[in-house]
Amino acid sequence: MKKLSIFLIAAVTCFSFTACKKDFLDQQPQDAVSRESYWKTTSDALNAVNNCYRRLGDVDNRLFISCATDDSYSWSNWPSDVQYVGNGSATAGTGMFSNFWSNFYRMIASCNDVVENIHRVPSMEDSLRNRLIGEARFIRAFAYQQLIGLYGDVPLVTHIPTTDEFNISRTPRAQVADFIVKELDTISNFLPLNYPAADYGRATKGAALALKARTLLYEGKYPEAAAAAKVVMDQNNYIIDNNYQSLFNGTNKTSKEIIFAAQYVKNTLPNATATWIGGPTLGGWSQVVPLQKLVDAYEATDGKPIEQSTVYDPAHPFDNRDPRLRLTVLVPGETVNGLTIDVTKPNSIDGLSKNNASFSGYYYKKYVPADIDGSWDRNSYNDIVLFRFAEVLLTYAEARIENNQIDQTVYDAINRVRQRTGVMPAVTPATAPTQAALREVLRRERHVEFPLEDNRLFDIRRWKIAETVMPGPAYGILNNFNSERADFGKHVLVEQRSFNAARDYLWAVPQSERSISPNISQNSNW
Repeated sequence: MKKLSIFLIAAVTCFSFTACKKDFLDQQPQDAVSRESYWKTTSDALNAVNNCYRRLGDVDNRLFISCATDDSYSWSNWPSDVQYVGNGSATAGTGMFSNFWSNFYRMIASCNDVVENIHRVPSMEDSLRNRLIGEARFIRAFAYQQLIGLYGDVPLVTHIPTTDEFNISRTPRAQVADFIVKELDTISNFLPLNYPAADYGRATKGAALALKARTLLYEGKYPEAAAAAKVVMDQNNYIIDNNYQSLFNGTNKTSKEIIFAAQYVKNTLPNATATWIGGPTLGGWSQVVPLQKLVDAYEATDGKPIEQSTVYDPAHPFDNRDPRLRLTVLVPGETVNGLTIDVTKPNSIDGLSKNNASFSGYYYKKYVPADIDGSWDRNSYNDIVLFRFAEVLLTYAEARIENNQIDQTVYDAINRVRQRTGVMPAVTPATAPTQAALREVLRRERHVEFPLEDNRLFDIRRWKIAETVMPGPAYGILNNFNSERADFGKHVLVEQRSFNAARDYLWAVPQSERSISPNISQNSNW
């Protein structure tokens, strides 16, 4: 099957003339000769739009974002220095901040190029032209949704700026959010519900509406968020896939649960996912590993948190748990790709203190590719999922809960997600009878459903719980197996973390950006 991602490499080559210099928002106008010589054919337009997609995955940064939450830890400061963000020691010069800022504004620049110049292509069918414009505007809207969630107010640039426009100010977050929603309302009319196999992976109507629902939820516009999510639900185009692990290991890329993903192709367009999250047995470097707080978040099979459950046994902490725990985390003795990972075994190369082994004693199973082949930087081709139907359902449920419009549809939406394996009991009005009780269930459900997806970072910020869940000691596995270590009988201390509530709910605007564009103000206390 020919896939969108196959064309991205050609797009990179084709668009060498649009390479951005390192200045304001990584944008510069194309010179007139390049612009006039390029936009001649439908193929030119298609390649330009394909170029917009190529930064979506950004594996060397996006996978690491979990380490800025209470879910994960990263021991190295390369390729990402997210460790500083996670432990509270980041500065305005931290690379994580500039990497995300630069990547999204380069994405926006590519999209603006399409929107501003696609009209130059003669003899293109209006339906195709509108669809391609819709794709570019969707990707631009996605970039802005991520930017306002990370930085708050950001410059809103919707065209190729002239040199006179390079020193621009930040636009209020609410205004950017309104722009995103209006864009998505417009382009959802141009995007199809599905594509033929040759174009699978392009932005769809469902993706646009899912992004609209997320944006509205994150901005606290609950009635509108619920309505947007309900439109996607009523399309009857998506499902909850019973095979959770397959959504992330590369074996089920066309699942009807996946609404939109950054795509990769073996040998042609690979990534390094296995290196970053895999342990020594898998040839990886254990640079993104789970923490105990994530493990503890999974309920017991009686549907209760482990501290309330009668079936949870601290002596056997991984038994009788929500099945998603073992589908997400490689607990001791768990297998992946036919290999058993057990840090408790003497001389295990995955054990504590071993070279390139996990500092927490846990490894992720989620996102481990089923096929690992190639050098460290090219060994994976599983896609990076950006929107799933599970998120739409939980968006609908949360928005209705926060708006105190709780009915059976809310319970049904939550249960469709949590009962995919048929193990976990349903949430009912008897088990969660109040708004507060249902809110707690919903938030825990989002926590255990979305590890290694970017949702947790935005969730702990918008719920204003980061100041509670982030500071203090970050722990790993209970070391009841290696008596030679000083922490024998205790949970492994991974690191001490801090969180400044007056500063850390927003990332710093990169200092390098402000040095060039002094009109761009800094977030408070950075």
